Amino acid sequence: MLFSQRTITKRSVGYKDNSPLQSLQGLEVKIKRRVFMHKLNPNIYHGLSSESTLGDMARHLQSLLPVEIPVNYPIKPMFTNIEIEENIRNGMVALLDFMRLFYGLLAEISKQYDKPKPQSRLGKTPSIAVDFPFIYHARSILLNIGYNSKLNDNVLSFCGIKTLNPIICCEGMEATTKISMPKLISCIGFLNDCGMYFEGLDFDTPSHCMADDRPIEVTYPDNPVVLVGLKIMAVAQRDLQWKTKDEVFLRCDYHALASDLRKR
Repeated sequence: MLFSQRTITKRSVGYKDNSPLQSLQGLEVKIKRRVFMHKLNPNIYHGLSSESTLGDMARHLQSLLPVEIPVNYPIKPMFTNIEIEENIRNGMVALLDFMRLFYGLLAEISKQYDKPKPQSRLGKTPSIAVDFPFIYHARSILLNIGYNSKLNDNVLSFCGIKTLNPIICCEGMEATTKISMPKLISCIGFLNDCGMYFEGLDFDTPSHCMADDRPIEVTYPDNPVVLVGLKIMAVAQRDLQWKTKDEVFLRCDYHALASDLRKR
């Protein structure tokens, strides 16, 4: 089963001043920080519940995407060390189009990938990792592709399928658990439906593939520069969000690339 074409239908410890004034000042700082972080980190679960379907989540995430991305905005040097600014901006616009397609298609065929929620989840705050694992796994695969691959002429290349199966937490770090082979195949099949091709992947012999270090190339013929945006946003999610836990990747938030985020 080759995924090279659309064949799938789918500190220090110091003295602490505990005076009332110091406490009030500390409270003021915390309040200001919470207000700022609320503006920076919109609640991706707003309006959803643990009973919401995968289709509901896909449509909701689609609504969080920016309407458009500006033609010009300052970009951090850490990203221009990867690619020139013009290609980064074009890549971000292309990635925005890809994410719209991703969510739109997933909303249409979500019943193929959705699973009933266990009774223990009813009434609880929704979690993308627990309640919408398909999106969580597809997100991790995209982040793994972008972060761990080499970018050359709008092609992302890496060695070995094991590169794809770590689960990436919201802090950008790898979880101890991995994406299973059946779930990996399912997600890659869906990405294939979205126009992303994987040259060198063959799941006819899963156990062999898992131990293999053969080179794999990811392409997107419909708009190759989308892979520039994918790599840049993967770096932004994994290297910059470990403190804020902001989900910039799923929202295709170009602000994460800006040299002065608060002014945008």
